[in-house]
Amino acid sequence: MRSFKHFNQASTDICPVCGTNDDKETVLIGIDGTEEGNIQQAAQFHLDCINLNYDISHNLIYGRTLL
Repeated sequence: MRSFKHFNQASTDICPVCGTNDDKETVLIGIDGTEEGNIQQAAQFHLDCINLNYDISHNLIYGRTLL
């Protein structure tokens, strides 16, 4: 997963977890159901707002939000 040093503040997006557009390290996470060919819409998340885990027995990556 590629990260970006800055939140794209030129857009009206906010981080879905913390509800801000603070200028912090950011990742883009694809939005289910928005695929069109090889293109998919994505939401910006602050990297420090998400916590990903890997369940090796089910080959599943899942996230827990830090509220």
